[in-house]
Amino acid sequence: MSEKYFLGAMTQNGFSTEFGKIMADKEYFTFILKGGAGTGKSSLMKKIAAEFEPTEEVTRFYCSSDPASLDAIVLHTSKAIICDGTAPHVMECSYPGVCQKIINLGEYWDEEKLKTFKSEIIEVTDKNKSLLARSKRFTTALSNVCFDTYNCGEGCLLEEKLKSFTERSAKRLLNKKGSGSGKTDLRQLTALTEYGCMTQLATLDSYLDVFAMNDDYYAASHKFVTLMAQQAVKRGYDVILCPAIIFGNTLYEHLLILEAGIAFVINSPISKLDGFEKAINMGRFYDKKKISALKTRLRLDKVTASDLAEEVYSGIKKAKKVHDEIEKYYIAAMDHAALNKVCDSISREIHERTIK
Repeated sequence: MSEKYFLGAMTQNGFSTEFGKIMADKEYFTFILKGGAGTGKSSLMKKIAAEFEPTEEVTRFYCSSDPASLDAIVLHTSKAIICDGTAPHVMECSYPGVCQKIINLGEYWDEEKLKTFKSEIIEVTDKNKSLLARSKRFTTALSNVCFDTYNCGEGCLLEEKLKSFTERSAKRLLNKKGSGSGKTDLRQLTALTEYGCMTQLATLDSYLDVFAMNDDYYAASHKFVTLMAQQAVKRGYDVILCPAIIFGNTLYEHLLILEAGIAFVINSPISKLDGFEKAINMGRFYDKKKISALKTRLRLDKVTASDLAEEVYSGIKKAKKVHDEIEKYYIAAMDHAALNKVCDSISREIHERTIK
């Protein structure tokens, strides 16, 4: 099985990622790629992922600013990681040469060619930074509005009813003891992108039962997946919890239990995951009278959040367009034959480490 996630995303507190926890596993060796836009980092990872995928599980981590571009791959049998270690997701060596090494792709560009376009490169790079900063401001505003909706919902939760439902669901769906260690991993399944709020649906193809939690107020679904994860872990299942980017990764929106073949995903006004046959109406876990008393505020939040989300998507799209302009200068200046040799060298080293 090969899974797809996002490496992380921009929040009101800056770029957020949980990938460092994956790199912290000392059983894995990480190749950290350094180099600016257009130096071939994503292409190198795509090539190696394709090479190893026929014989082992490969997990791909994509860039939220450019969902076609890879930020990292994990080869699970070979216990190797390759990641983009440049800003905004700066990665460094904790145990250089033992658990990680840096590959500087900047060694393979022609500086004389780049100097020819110095002013153009500076101009588009500064423009890209400005557009990303604008997008971050709108992301912050979107997060604040969604938090207001969440706070309203949390104050209206029928917690005992939700807890009882979770316990019954766990007993019904997780009726066998899991074979895992009860481990909880965090993965970014959904991100705000130039194409809207995007979820890596290909990952969900591995799950027999995908339940869409219809929730306009976020609080019930967060509480449910948190409690259900606890129930699964108690029963010996390994789980994946997915932080919600619109809440700065402080709340959870999806839960994946691979061994049981079960996934729970939120269908909200932002995520819009409404194409699944199995659904859970989370509205029944809110006090209707309390929600009704807040309907004007909640309606305003919903409209405002929709408008702000469109501004976020538009800002990311504009920044991506400028980023493409930056890349073209570096692509033209790269020694692609040398890059192919670097790719082959990394692949060969992974094979050698696996044999040892």
